[in-house]
Amino acid sequence: MSVIDIAPLLLPLETTDTFNKYFGFLNILGHYYKFNIQVPKEESKLQGGMKLECEWALHHRLGNHVKILIKQRLNNANSLASFLKDFVFIVENSLKDSFVEPELCSVVSLQILEQIQELGWNRLLDLDQTLSLIELAHKDDSGRMHKLKIFLNKQDMTIRPICQTQLPEAFNFIWSGKTRLSHIFQEFEVAVNLYQNFWNMLKEIDDNCCVLEPEKPTFASTNRRIAIKSNLSLHVVVNCRQPTTFPECKFVGNPPETSEFRETLNLNLHRWDVERSLYKNLQEVLDIDFPSPTDVSIQVVKADCGICYCHNQNEEVPDIVCEDQRCSHAFHQSCLYEWLRNLNARQNANTLFGECPFCDHPIRVKVPALLT
Repeated sequence: MSVIDIAPLLLPLETTDTFNKYFGFLNILGHYYKFNIQVPKEESKLQGGMKLECEWALHHRLGNHVKILIKQRLNNANSLASFLKDFVFIVENSLKDSFVEPELCSVVSLQILEQIQELGWNRLLDLDQTLSLIELAHKDDSGRMHKLKIFLNKQDMTIRPICQTQLPEAFNFIWSGKTRLSHIFQEFEVAVNLYQNFWNMLKEIDDNCCVLEPEKPTFASTNRRIAIKSNLSLHVVVNCRQPTTFPECKFVGNPPETSEFRETLNLNLHRWDVERSLYKNLQEVLDIDFPSPTDVSIQVVKADCGICYCHNQNEEVPDIVCEDQRCSHAFHQSCLYEWLRNLNARQNANTLFGECPFCDHPIRVKVPALLT
């Protein structure tokens, strides 16, 4: 008999270089009990190498002599299937004349396991022992791995579960009391396919440009800050549904240089062609070749704030640069605002006017949006 014949609800949960780990339920005299089993990959290490944990509800019912016998069989077994067969035989013979407890494994738990089996174990990445969190995986046409976390309410399976993804938009799926895990996963696959071109556009930028932000982009990231040269960069926010259309653009750096590039962009905007890739369009309208990741040192371009000496602070980067090119220190908007406010700098409407903390050159900063 195979493992699946003896324990169809035992799941291959995790694989390491040396072990295969299983989690699930075994049917003992019509009652289901939770188990964790660790099995060495090398056959030579099977005997004495397997480890078993069962839930307390079963463990406390077994006498010491039965536990010793199970341990002996565990150490001498030459396969998982043979041990499971012996284990069920030993335990059932030990308990057959004892008091039968109420069902310890809820019907809901079995339904969840059956739905995972229906979906396919190859799609399962992780499963917590309470069966409240299921992590599934889908590989798209480009080989990218996408994860879907499903948080279930085991008290009431008719309640809509919470799903976490790394998609650029919220994952909205159709739900009713009869919706199964396979239905949610199918909708996830459809959603992933919807953004293929978007991810391809951003991958081309990541492969060919010196990207400053985000440092570790996820599939949900719609923005990129691309280095143009030292202390000058372009921040773009891409439309995930129409990634070849003109994105939101903001130049970050010394004001005279940013003004020059903004003017070039406006003059060449008519060159934008939605049939071209985002990367090629940006180079076309800016009349430049972006530095490659090997052409520019990110550490040189990615300046720290001259006030807090950090770069990324609460998702904010230093995007205000002193106009004196002999200085060119960069500051977070919030840091510079607080600095000038504490010096009682002159304010006109929503802008503070003062002097650079390093060189006394005139500098200005808008009041952060959260304070207006």
